[in-house]
Amino acid sequence: MNPEHPKACPYGDLYIYHLSARLSREMERGLGRDFIGNWVEEDTSFLFFSSPADEAVNRAKDLQGQIFVLDRFTTTFDQWQGGEGEAFSAGPFYVHTPWNPGAVPLGSLAIAIDPGVVFGTGTHPTTRDCLLALALAMGECPASRVLDLGTGTGLLALAASALGAEEVLAVDLNPLAADTAQRNVLENGCSDTITVVQGNAEDFADQPADLVVANIHFAVMKKLFLRPEFADHPRFILSGLLRSEVREIKGVLEVSGHGIVREWDWENTWFTLLAEKPLPL
Repeated sequence: MNPEHPKACPYGDLYIYHLSARLSREMERGLGRDFIGNWVEEDTSFLFFSSPADEAVNRAKDLQGQIFVLDRFTTTFDQWQGGEGEAFSAGPFYVHTPWNPGAVPLGSLAIAIDPGVVFGTGTHPTTRDCLLALALAMGECPASRVLDLGTGTGLLALAASALGAEEVLAVDLNPLAADTAQRNVLENGCSDTITVVQGNAEDFADQPADLVVANIHFAVMKKLFLRPEFADHPRFILSGLLRSEVREIKGVLEVSGHGIVREWDWENTWFTLLAEKPLPL
């Protein structure tokens, strides 16, 4: 593709309907071709469309029953994502959208990310620091099996695959995030190495892995470390941590026998840790 003549962004105005309960997957399938996705938030649904869809939404909620529209609003894709999704570099990686790759730097590992309406274009500092941590961890000791918890758009799973991981399990609780990650896995031709699963991170605590990447809520992270089979993993990249939270997680890692290899922080607010158990003598 000629970077001077990129494909048009497939997203424009977003028409969003906030429902009082979760719309079933079966009902989603009948929402029409302008339906983009359903972002589940606790026990409610945010339905995204590329055009007004009052009729389709009303028909679906009436069929499912005991559900009503809490709110409806319109925004643009750029406003929703907080920017136009410009390409960026982080360590050896060059991350871009499929519709505007730009000029890929020579020698970079290029990853195409279509975020859809899921947050996770890679611009958040914790995501960028996770990319740097992955490059460092895989450079010092390659990991053949990687577990990515809270995969979002699948960016970190794709980065692990690009660095040589042979098996990557990417998990996200949110169905729309899992769908988006799967689409990006296919876009990057990585379906042979990456498996995307929609599910609870705690259900995968015992998954064998040489390296665990967890850019997830602090409360979930603490619950995971209460499971001995999770704490026994040899190496971790842990992110999404605020200052008070990172102190507590460091204590948890010390108890489990992990040392801090390196720490990243963004403006002393967001923290990322690379931790590992020392090799036996």
